[in-house]
Amino acid sequence: MPVYSADDLENAIADVKNGVSLKTAAKKNGLPPSTLRGRLTGAQSRQVARQEQLRLTTDQEDDLERWILRQEKLGHAPTHAQVRTIVRSVLARHGDHAPLGRKWTTRFVERHPALKTKLGRRTDWERVNAATPANIKRLFDVYETVDWIPPERRYNATRAAL
Repeated sequence: MPVYSADDLENAIADVKNGVSLKTAAKKNGLPPSTLRGRLTGAQSRQVARQEQLRLTTDQEDDLERWILRQEKLGHAPTHAQVRTIVRSVLARHGDHAPLGRKWTTRFVERHPALKTKLGRRTDWERVNAATPANIKRLFDVYETVDWIPPERRYNATRAAL
């Protein structure tokens, strides 16, 4: 499948309007003649044509993408189920109560390359069970003996948190 940009397509259309044959303009700009012919007769790109089929607007999808990336940076990347819940609530606010398709989240991720599905790592149960008040107290007792870290460099480590 040939790879071409919107600029290549615009240049090919301009060439045809300036008298260059359709085949020559398509070959010169690296796009299929059928694509150029379709655009000259008023066909839309696949992305534009399918825009009406999308449940969220482009702006809503962009906002959702930014929110997901922000949550990921904060260390709380949402699950597919959480994303679906948020989307359902946005759609419900706009009067759309139809269920989302089974693969909606997967296709949303495919439409937004900045997002990737990542496998979460479970916290080891031994580590979770070891976070007891006694162990945390012991940690702070050891921490106070460390004199090579100046107090102004010790972040979020106070006994008041206990």
